[in-house]
Amino acid sequence: MAQEFLSDAIGSARPSSESEMPDREPIRFLIIGTREGVMEEIKNFFAIGFAEVDEWSPLTPVPKTDLVMTILRHSTDSSTQKSGR
Repeated sequence: MAQEFLSDAIGSARPSSESEMPDREPIRFLIIGTREGVMEEIKNFFAIGFAEVDEWSPLTPVPKTDLVMTILRHSTDSSTQKSGR
């Protein structure tokens, strides 16, 4: 199920391999919580300018719980990162 979630969350509009983004490192942010809590955090991230609401994947139920999860994919510029850290 986790693989299905990731493949659906990333979407086809984004590069699918590291060779297409040689200087970018993909980073994923995952929120797990109640539907209300997750939606509140998405709104908070939007309010501080971190991510648009529609950049998050659709809410996905966590099996055997009352929780949902969502994922956001960002990329960092790996050429500016210091080696050894």
